[in-house]
Amino acid sequence: MNNLFGKTTKIKAMLPGEGDRIGAEPLWLVLVAILLVACGGSPQEIRNNISFKSRLSEYALFKGNMPDLVPADDVVPVQIGSSLFTDYAEKQRLLKIPAGQKMIIAGDGLPVFPDGTLIAKTFYYSKSGKGTRQIIETRLLLYSGNQWNVATYRWNAGQTDAELLTEGATVPVYFEDRYGQRRHLTYKIPAQNDCGSCHRSGDELTPLGPQARNLNVSVDVGGEKVNQLAYLMKRGMLAQTDVSRITSLPDYKDSSLPLASRARAYLEMNCAHCHREAGTAASTSLDLSYNTPFEKTGIGYNRANIVIRMGTMGEYHMPKTGTTTIDDEGARLIRDYIKSLAD
Repeated sequence: MNNLFGKTTKIKAMLPGEGDRIGAEPLWLVLVAILLVACGGSPQEIRNNISFKSRLSEYALFKGNMPDLVPADDVVPVQIGSSLFTDYAEKQRLLKIPAGQKMIIAGDGLPVFPDGTLIAKTFYYSKSGKGTRQIIETRLLLYSGNQWNVATYRWNAGQTDAELLTEGATVPVYFEDRYGQRRHLTYKIPAQNDCGSCHRSGDELTPLGPQARNLNVSVDVGGEKVNQLAYLMKRGMLAQTDVSRITSLPDYKDSSLPLASRARAYLEMNCAHCHREAGTAASTSLDLSYNTPFEKTGIGYNRANIVIRMGTMGEYHMPKTGTTTIDDEGARLIRDYIKSLAD
């Protein structure tokens, strides 16, 4: 972490009398407040090199009635193996590649996207308090001039279109989660500059979810299960590649998979966008990238800190951006993982 003198040091989680025991004491709360403070820094200004259109409908991502969220013929819905938790919102991910262009896979990481690529992610609650789907926002990433540009659109009350936002907004949401529990929260749509806190890699913006290993999943197409990368090749959106050479990021919600791989996948998708070598929290004592060897992650000596920060809301809650409530299932997964490290 960064101290007052700008040096980088590593703090081992210490609780009175029990070393790394998970718990809370006044001194412990002070340590929690200090550790990983870089995540709470002010967002850097995002400078797009294009001007986004004022309404989402101008991008023709959907056909028919917009609130039905049916992709246009030249737009492909994509799925990922493990996703970011955002206050229990459901998400539709769309990919639009310019005609005649293709993505190129170069390993397990992000594909090489052609200029003009548009990635859209729509956040919604299918079981809202009104008994119908409530669409909250759509975020766009547009690759132009060797730079990713970002914009956020808020859907109107009539659910007929979405308008461009720059300053962010809050939306009250009543919904039923996948366990049938009724919930209420105030959903926060990020300001444009907030996007950089997660999507910034060094001095550039970059997508997070559509890594090749996260796209290497089985999807349903016309009632048939197919490999998604193979399907994208068939659609002419992805250059020919040997899918067998691409690994897969585990689905952290799949309880049949090993605990450690599920937990590391969760940390990859929910924490590593900041806590990695080129992330906004690179100066802290954690590198939570999935491929980072455990002994270099910092998880071992920060294990109590991680549990406390994920399990309590407040100024030092993690993940820092995109959540206003605790991910109960995710926090339980990480608690179980941390506990297994001491066994």
